[in-house]
Amino acid sequence: MRKLLSVAVSLIILAVIWASVDAGRVIDVFRHSDRFWLAMSLLAAVPLTLATALRFAMLSRSPIPFGACLRLILSASTLNAVLPSKMGDIAKGWVLAQKYGFPAERAVSLVVFEKMMDMAALLLWGTFALIWTAGSDWLLWLFTLAVAGLFLLLALLMAPFSTARRPLLWAIGFMPGKIGTRLDGFMQEWSVMADWIWSRPMRAWSTVLFSIAIWAGHLGQFWLFTKAVHADVPLLDNLAFATLSILAGLLPLTMAGIGSRDAAIIHFYAQWLSPAAGAAVGVLATSRYLLPAIAGAPFVRDYWARQGSLATK
Repeated sequence: MRKLLSVAVSLIILAVIWASVDAGRVIDVFRHSDRFWLAMSLLAAVPLTLATALRFAMLSRSPIPFGACLRLILSASTLNAVLPSKMGDIAKGWVLAQKYGFPAERAVSLVVFEKMMDMAALLLWGTFALIWTAGSDWLLWLFTLAVAGLFLLLALLMAPFSTARRPLLWAIGFMPGKIGTRLDGFMQEWSVMADWIWSRPMRAWSTVLFSIAIWAGHLGQFWLFTKAVHADVPLLDNLAFATLSILAGLLPLTMAGIGSRDAAIIHFYAQWLSPAAGAAVGVLATSRYLLPAIAGAPFVRDYWARQGSLATK
């Protein structure tokens, strides 16, 4: 029911956007787009997906062949398109536990750590770019504080030393009843996971830096989208507004961010893009999720393949 509701919300928002900007104008934007930059922007999904698969192998430290990691990343994208709450990513933890012998708690925590690392890298770039571009706009400074605050929270959770998590444990101590108890239990398990990740500092730091580089690529892909529609968006402004657009797409209101992300792009890029061009960039931004989901469809069977079969492919 929740999935159907999110689909309905996405369709309603898209209908309003495309009606207000005139669908014919959006089609004209694509018709007159720069074919070179359009191809480059779409093809950027390939190295970004390959890099994400490599990062998963680095993070898991398991003897999973690169090809199997790539299939898991792609098939998780497919499952994310049809399951609620990014359950496709959680399913990767199931594979680590069932196929490769990871303790179940560690496998799930590892996948959560991976997604936190993604979010932290996105927020890091966003904080830097928003500070640079906010100027005298108080709303952008409000967004900057929110983005920086969330980054700080994630940084404390993933820090290589347990003392960094003490402020969080102190804050949890003031939370009432079952909420505080559950969060305290999570933090205890999470500390074990973080200690395991950082037990190999060189590998951990290289994974963190690699994640930051990957997200520079993701945000750069938005810049390529704007080039495809003949816009001249400054790179740092793009980093800031692509971050806010991606975060808007993460709001639990729409299907895969469709609609909310489009509206954010039209709003934040209004200085450089017409509403029709913004709607076109919104379609291209959706392709970042749609193309890997299509590519991963043949590999969804990996989630129920017999033990060891992935490693031999």
